Amino acid sequence: MSEEVRWTNERFGGYRISQPLEEDIDLTHVGSGTPCGEYLRRFWHPVAMTEQLGSRPVPIRILGENLVIFRDLSGHIGLLHRHCAHRRASLEFGKIEKNGIRCCYHGWQFDVDGTILDTPGEPEDSPIKHRICQGAYPIHEYRGLVFAYMGPLEKKPDFPFLDSFDIDGHEMIPYSIHSPCNWLQESENSMDPFHSVFLHGRVNGPQFPGLEHFIALPVVEYFKRPEGFSYSHARRQGDLVMMRFHDHITPNMAQNGGMFQRLDNPKVFGRTSLTKWVVPVDDTNSRKFGWRHFNDADEVLRQGDKSNVGWEKVDFYGQTAHRTEEERISNPGDWEAWTSQGPINIHKREYLGTTDEGITLLRSKIKKDIRNVERGKDVNQPQGSEDRPFHTYGGDTIIRVPEDPVDDRALMRRLQREVAEIYFAADQYEGDERAEFVVRHITEKFGEQAIQVEK
Repeated sequence: MSEEVRWTNERFGGYRISQPLEEDIDLTHVGSGTPCGEYLRRFWHPVAMTEQLGSRPVPIRILGENLVIFRDLSGHIGLLHRHCAHRRASLEFGKIEKNGIRCCYHGWQFDVDGTILDTPGEPEDSPIKHRICQGAYPIHEYRGLVFAYMGPLEKKPDFPFLDSFDIDGHEMIPYSIHSPCNWLQESENSMDPFHSVFLHGRVNGPQFPGLEHFIALPVVEYFKRPEGFSYSHARRQGDLVMMRFHDHITPNMAQNGGMFQRLDNPKVFGRTSLTKWVVPVDDTNSRKFGWRHFNDADEVLRQGDKSNVGWEKVDFYGQTAHRTEEERISNPGDWEAWTSQGPINIHKREYLGTTDEGITLLRSKIKKDIRNVERGKDVNQPQGSEDRPFHTYGGDTIIRVPEDPVDDRALMRRLQREVAEIYFAADQYEGDERAEFVVRHITEKFGEQAIQVEK
């Protein structure tokens, strides 16, 4: 059958679509030299957890590259190409020294920046150490995660410090999870607020404590930002309208609202409970790194024990393969949804609908950014420092607004746009001043009764 058939409109028409179709390689292939791989290499990505770094080097694989990561005896972290520049023995068997690492095979020593410090089998005046370096990448360690920049040095951005990296009252616990599938199909989950209604609510029953109201179809608004997207989805319970804001900073970073909370009183400018990146291991594997934000303000129904959160563990439902097969089949979660699409989802087989607006927006932006990188252009990235962090919006605002008997969904759509405008206008301020601006302007816009907490 020479004609490419993506779908069938015939009953029992499986034969029509039985031939294989190619994946969207521009979005899914991440190796060096591929369009998406070169795009991803323009950003900082978490690549390991601090707790992995002990007395031995650790082999890792990121963006299709075999690497080794270690902390030398001076406390500096090195991320090097795994195979020694001399005879290609793996540095995972190397010896960590005061400065850098020494290959087990012939003793060549490499500093954390790839500089050759010693070639003990060579003559004293050997020029080798001045001619070549071991492949190495810059790193930045923060709150239990190790980030790396794997692109051209002349394009290296400053490490982007986000306001969510340091929120008063938040204890941030790092975690990491492997998924045997392409990075994009896992990352896209964060741009799909509608899946929560069905996967976590209607089909399988409420899977998260305090989120039973998620069975209602939300009203969703997407806001394009230079660095990605902020979007919100609103639901009503009585005279309360909950607006949950999400961040999706391209290519692969996302934040959502409070994990375990009550929808029983107004709240203004709540903050995120989860910061995460989906980092490609290679074309058919990904690893999610992030922080679980434990706090009292947005976690009033929290069931998890933060001591159980860490390497390969999280305290919320369906994010790993740790459950039994029976549990996963009878009550599937996010992990089952994105891994069951296959090692690489074939986009040509999808038939997208109204609920897929976020997926379409995300793919379109990433493709546009990939083309810009191919043309030698820079892409928009978060610009932030500890003194002036990049502003994010992930969190919840709940206000008291009577139901519109004529068109309540239109009302909720308008409310989200008006609250978003206030959020974005507050970006001229930092910290407490920013939050105070949001509270003041929401009060002015909707009245004192909108944020009045019932005793």
